[in-house]
Amino acid sequence: MISHQHLVEEVASRTHLDDTEAADAAVHLVLAALSSRLDPPRREHLRKAVPAHERPALRYGADAADDAAASLDDLLADVARPAGATPEQALFLAQTVVCRITAEDTDLAEDLLRALPDEFGTLFEEPDRVPGRTDRATDAPPTAHGQHEGGARRDE
Repeated sequence: MISHQHLVEEVASRTHLDDTEAADAAVHLVLAALSSRLDPPRREHLRKAVPAHERPALRYGADAADDAAASLDDLLADVARPAGATPEQALFLAQTVVCRITAEDTDLAEDLLRALPDEFGTLFEEPDRVPGRTDRATDAPPTAHGQHEGGARRDE
């Protein structure tokens, strides 16, 4: 299992976020959106694979599961909206987080890929580059403000 610190540092580095709090918020947004699309056994598998600090995002995702639409575009909108990011930036962020979490756990990657519609396969591909610049200080999407514990906003 990847450590919380290593995960946040990797996401911050790959997305060019200077702020580890921003990277932590991004990780939580992606995990909440992803977990809301998983059935309970897959969500539990993911829970066991992420550091304890990230687990509240999975609980938030479980709570939102009934309202979650199944398409990749909907997942990306769930990541983009609170972060103020474009769909392309949300995809980059989601790919970065998913690839970091599954890099050392091929069983998890295979399990999640089997559970999700085919279009979600792109989340498991290493992103090529940071999409268009959206923040003066970084090439990554700005962080979400007013987040609920677990990285996603309740009012969205």
